[in-house]
Amino acid sequence: AKINLDSFLCRHAAILGQTGSGKSWTVASVLQKIACFPQSSVVLLDLHGEYENAFGEYATYVSASEIELPYWLMNSEELMGLCVDRRESAAPNQIAKFKELLQNAKESHPENIALGIPKITIDTPIYFDFEKIIKEFERLDTEKVIGSQGRPVNGPLYGQFTRLLMRIQSRLNDKRFDLIFKPKTYTTSASMETLFRKILGEESEPKKIVILDLSPVPFDVRSSVISLILRCLFDFAYWYKRKNGKAYPLSVFADEAHSYLNDYDVANEPSRISSERIAKEGRKYGISLTVISQRPREVSSTILSQCNSFLCLRISNPDDQNYVKNLLPDSMKGIVDIFSTLRRGEAILIGDAVMMPTRIKIDQPDPKPDSDDISFIEEWNKPHAFIDVASVLDIWRKQIFEKDGGNCV
Repeated sequence: AKINLDSFLCRHAAILGQTGSGKSWTVASVLQKIACFPQSSVVLLDLHGEYENAFGEYATYVSASEIELPYWLMNSEELMGLCVDRRESAAPNQIAKFKELLQNAKESHPENIALGIPKITIDTPIYFDFEKIIKEFERLDTEKVIGSQGRPVNGPLYGQFTRLLMRIQSRLNDKRFDLIFKPKTYTTSASMETLFRKILGEESEPKKIVILDLSPVPFDVRSSVISLILRCLFDFAYWYKRKNGKAYPLSVFADEAHSYLNDYDVANEPSRISSERIAKEGRKYGISLTVISQRPREVSSTILSQCNSFLCLRISNPDDQNYVKNLLPDSMKGIVDIFSTLRRGEAILIGDAVMMPTRIKIDQPDPKPDSDDISFIEEWNKPHAFIDVASVLDIWRKQIFEKDGGNCV
């Protein structure tokens, strides 16, 4: 079966199916075919670390335990979202002063002065000293001024930033946020090029697929990390077209999208907003979004409404079936009834990418992703072997994700 790849990618797509239906095989098979193009460029968000060996020399594997996404790449809204609680009564003062200090910190940094940027704003992606902003907040929060009677009195902003400073300090003390707030590699504005070459696979040996393994990223931090990645990719595509007069075709595959691109979880708002921007505007700048999910009704309705092609594997849940049915034209809704009868690796392809709804069997990927079902019979039939519980607990505590021969070390 042949599909119109331009329609599939440019107008966004969704790969939907319950667990065990063959989603990982489908993603690997599709991307192995895309990798046949001489200049294909794909970023795959891998939440379970299962695609590392699926693309061979065509791909570069980047573990989130190795990469840094420094705070200075964030725009003002993303940064304040991590530091300011907008429900507080002091939030307006905190936001206003935060913007003022952020502007000053970016403008006054010596490296940024040398860059010769005509107009630096609070959203300009350049390095600044976050510690300098914290110290100024501490000064204002405890400032004393001389009153009308010549005695020290509380300053105009005394105590306004106490909660803000507590929140910032909790982030800095949380080692899970070290990849954002304590970068070791990307500590200058000049290092931004190195980071983007890594994310885009444009290093000394260019790669067609970049696998961003987000499995080491704790759940609480994941939304911020994904939001920053997606927003940076969109901004790069936007400015690339402004600079060159043509788009830079870039495809983003978002695995397990329901866990970080949903409407109901406030914690996922940053990543959802970034992906919705790609879904709504990405076509104009050559950036494509393909969402992969086992729970379509939990994925942002805005994102799925912008998808014009659906690759649907087995879906048995009635609520998910009805949700997909509501996304389709009336003439195609009847086809949803056979979703629950599809075997593993079978799919119904619907939408702009094909002339008519087509039932297909996905080619088995070679090599396969690390997503096969475990054989209970095979494993339980082996002689008993004592489990090294201590080593498992050790890497659990240390949060080590390096692999050697399939075993964590």
